[in-house]
Amino acid sequence: MPKPKKKQRKEAVSAKSARELPRDTPAAVQKPTSPPPSIKTNLPWRLALICGLLIFMAAQMVRMAWVKSATMDEPNHITRGVSYLRTGDLRLARAHPPLVDLLIGVPLALDRRVVLPTDHPMWEARELDLFADQFLWKANQNIRSMIFRARLPVVALALLTALLLFFWSKELYGENAGLVALALCAFDPNVLAHGSLATNDVGVSCFTTLSLYTFWRWLQKPGWGRAACAGIAFGLAQASKFSAIFLVPALIVVALVHWWTSSDREQRASKLLRALGAIAAMCVAGAIILLMIYGFKSGVLHNSSTVVPGALYVNELRLALARIGNGTSTFLLGSYSPSGWWYYFPVAFLVKTPIPTLLLVGAATVMAVARGTWRRDLILIIPALLYFGFSIVSRLNIGYRHLLPAVVLLLVFASQVVEERFRTKCPVWAGGALAAWLVIGTNLSAPDCLAYFNEAVGGSSNGYKVLVDSNLDWGQDLIGLRSYMDASRLDTIKFSYFGRAEPEAYGIKYDPLPGYPRFMWRGGAFPPFLLHPPPGTYAISATNLQGAVFDMHNLYAWFRDKKPTAVIGHSIFIYKVE
Repeated sequence: MPKPKKKQRKEAVSAKSARELPRDTPAAVQKPTSPPPSIKTNLPWRLALICGLLIFMAAQMVRMAWVKSATMDEPNHITRGVSYLRTGDLRLARAHPPLVDLLIGVPLALDRRVVLPTDHPMWEARELDLFADQFLWKANQNIRSMIFRARLPVVALALLTALLLFFWSKELYGENAGLVALALCAFDPNVLAHGSLATNDVGVSCFTTLSLYTFWRWLQKPGWGRAACAGIAFGLAQASKFSAIFLVPALIVVALVHWWTSSDREQRASKLLRALGAIAAMCVAGAIILLMIYGFKSGVLHNSSTVVPGALYVNELRLALARIGNGTSTFLLGSYSPSGWWYYFPVAFLVKTPIPTLLLVGAATVMAVARGTWRRDLILIIPALLYFGFSIVSRLNIGYRHLLPAVVLLLVFASQVVEERFRTKCPVWAGGALAAWLVIGTNLSAPDCLAYFNEAVGGSSNGYKVLVDSNLDWGQDLIGLRSYMDASRLDTIKFSYFGRAEPEAYGIKYDPLPGYPRFMWRGGAFPPFLLHPPPGTYAISATNLQGAVFDMHNLYAWFRDKKPTAVIGHSIFIYKVE
């Protein structure tokens, strides 16, 4: 049925007016239009999706926190936190700033049934490793519950990190991008793995992200309130781990690039001075927060008689930098090095990051350059590249976990692929395939997410051929080994363990084989019982199997050439010698 002429004339006038409206007309002067009904109806679904992703993430991490035994570094983190909270004494606050350890220690410090044996000689001797062993494995019972409760604050930090990625991505790229960033985090096996452990790797990732996010918000709209938030976040990051020191050059470079790319050339100088002044104020605020967390305690600087506040932080930072420069014995792709390789972390990033995430990061890079939108991404790209650069020159090649502060920034950067101008270049089915790939891969790897490797190297089952240590085997599978022994009706095994936990605490009876750090082989010759192993059931941690930490790398070569009877969590290999 034809339209009335009067109505047709009105529509023609409206169309003409729309065509004549200048393209650069501000949105504020355009005639407001009511939002489409789909936005209102989508809001409950968005909230449900956000809550669903967070619940999934929390459930996975809580599950792993319960079914995995204590890892190599957890005893020291837990002991430092509980001892500082209980006594106010910083004698064990070594190797790392104490903030995350304090959070880890809260659940146990509040439980008066937990015994802190400060009357033990190792407390007076300030021997952290030995006192941690006494605290966890000798002075207390129900160790599994203690480890689980100490991990819960880190679960909360991982969830906070996911929310930060959501809000930052939402502000940068839109609502849909926020959901993508949240999903990439919730289904990242590495974030899930370390988000379930009582260590500070997720903690420093959380607080460095918070520091960069609050600084970016200040750049968008400078103000005292936002400056204060940025200063507090910067201080929390510095108090979480020494590696957060990279924020100082990162923020300076971001400020310089922000000044250089500013469209308002007349205000460039004032903007630069204001940004550098804000960074200086952030450093002052960070120093104050550090002093607060260290209890405003003074001390003597190394090789000096000068007593200054925060001396413990300065001395330990010096030692941390020395460890980074000296390196440690490392395994990569079947090779060994006493001081690491420059390409260690690039390889680790490529084989342990999910391939869908790598593809999204690559697509976001290509599209941002092609569309000329890369300037807005510099707040993410600059810190990530600087952190990767520091990692490459570092000789401390012990795990992918050290890349997490940069990885979470890349998750935000990758989320921009769902913007309208990017979506038109990519069919919907491709996005759905990547999402399904990520979800299925993560669920298949759980609860062994610590040992996750992507399909480029054949998955987690082949990971031990590429990397070991905290990339795959951190002593986390004693509970799984105990279950295997029960199912196989084994009363005892011959065990080479890589880890700090005591297998006896998990009910494992064993004959010790050379391991690390306990039962290290000190002999100058090859042990004869490993040249021709006597009959029995052998359990060998992957790191020991590859000989990564032994002077004799072929200590377990006899077993390495055999097919294992079973593999526990991809980290403990079972062999039956007839």
